[in-house]
Amino acid sequence: MGLLLFSLVVIAAFVALYWYRAKSAARAPPETHQKSNPFHAVTVRFRKDACDAVRQMEAKRFLAKEAPRLPLPNCTAKNCGCRFVHYDDRRSEERREETRRARADSVQRRSQQDRRRA
Repeated sequence: MGLLLFSLVVIAAFVALYWYRAKSAARAPPETHQKSNPFHAVTVRFRKDACDAVRQMEAKRFLAKEAPRLPLPNCTAKNCGCRFVHYDDRRSEERREETRRARADSVQRRSQQDRRRA
């Protein structure tokens, strides 16, 4: 009788351990294998009653890895309402090469057909 009871306790312990591990695995966030964008950028969006510390960063884009933590260490607001706005790239204007190419295609400044003389 003692051996049967011991066997049931061991089996119950294994079932409980298996159930606990399955439950923990279900709660864990799935691993993502996507490469993060190295140029992912953020700006700080703030309310009109924001502190002076965050107002100095208005319209400044930071690489997401280099962005300051919110609330800022010298924030004077009781409840910080600042948020990050996300962008795919830190650059805010067009690339120069694209702009030059568009201008070159639209304006023809040559007075003659062929400028070279042989």
